[in-house]
Amino acid sequence: MERRNKKTKSVGNGEGSLYYSETLKCWIFQYVINNSRKTMKQRKNETVKAFKSRVTDIKSKINNNIYIDNSHETIVTLCKDYIDQKYLDKITSPRSYKRDLETLEQIKKTCSKFCNIPIQKVTIKHIEEAKKEIMNYANSTINKIWTLLNKAFYIACSPSRRILVYNIMQDENLRKPISNKKAKKITALSHDEYNKLISILENEESNHKYKDIILMQLISGMRIGEVLARSKDDYDIKEHTLHIYNTLTEDDNYNVIWSEHTKTFNKRTQTDEGERYLPLDNYLFKNLIQIINRPQKVSSISNIHNLLFWNFEKDTYISPNEVNSYLNRINKKYNISKEILSTHRLRHTALTRWREAGMELNVIQYLAGHVEGSRITEETYIDTSLAYVKTVLNRIS
Repeated sequence: MERRNKKTKSVGNGEGSLYYSETLKCWIFQYVINNSRKTMKQRKNETVKAFKSRVTDIKSKINNNIYIDNSHETIVTLCKDYIDQKYLDKITSPRSYKRDLETLEQIKKTCSKFCNIPIQKVTIKHIEEAKKEIMNYANSTINKIWTLLNKAFYIACSPSRRILVYNIMQDENLRKPISNKKAKKITALSHDEYNKLISILENEESNHKYKDIILMQLISGMRIGEVLARSKDDYDIKEHTLHIYNTLTEDDNYNVIWSEHTKTFNKRTQTDEGERYLPLDNYLFKNLIQIINRPQKVSSISNIHNLLFWNFEKDTYISPNEVNSYLNRINKKYNISKEILSTHRLRHTALTRWREAGMELNVIQYLAGHVEGSRITEETYIDTSLAYVKTVLNRIS
């Protein structure tokens, strides 16, 4: 006959209580994990030895921090909590918050077979099968989906949650998929395209209200939001510098709003890597002085923040989309380039020309408002054209 200890027996060291229940006629083990009391009962026809072996196994897992309790948390619930908390902590802006939610919706669509089941039941096979749907998005979107999926499993494995022991997204056999869509590389304007655009702006389109916006971006390499946020107060006449410290951005309803910082502002450290001063007393940026002074001659600046560029008809900010629409129209009208003409491409052009002129990479990163040492400057924004290659080769000969 199996021995039954009718009295409650403390296992010791906070490991719980093991006792025989006369009421239930079975052995009971009670323990606390993650501030929650758990109860394990002896199964029907289970021997005392087998039950206590299970107790020992649980105690061992608790002591070694590998105990996993059943959880109903899913990829969707974990991602949503993570996205919401980042927003509440003011790590993300309203616009970024909305983009994160859009990524979550893409996960719901591509991972519909498993994103709402307990994450403990999700397998590598589930992820592999979802790749077929994920690959239908562009690589930039795939990166966001993959990152958020990984974050869900990372949180599930964290000591505070203890939902999973292993993050299957880190398995060496699991690879991020590559998009089925052909990547569209944004290239700099060729020298001929650049000269043609300048000529059109100075002649046929000389009176257009967006002319100086485009010229400022071509010369300065600023992001379009930074150009549109420039004020006459940013120009220091004595020091001959243009202060760039903020941008226009969008709220969660895609309305253009004023931001006190640039795109590369780090909310955790409260430092703005994008803040910089453009020296206007040199050949590269000297023409910006004329552009800065020109709006003041046309009309007195009396808008909010004393912005150089303002939609006087609607008494509001000029949106980046309006400028891009204008570039698209003149490109079709004058056949400037076979590729799409956009403000992002104008920024590419400026950075590429600086590099071709022999400017050091760290200087380009400063002028562009990139984090020093960032790979994005060379990998994304700087092109090497055939014409430039020929120029360099001619120098050698």
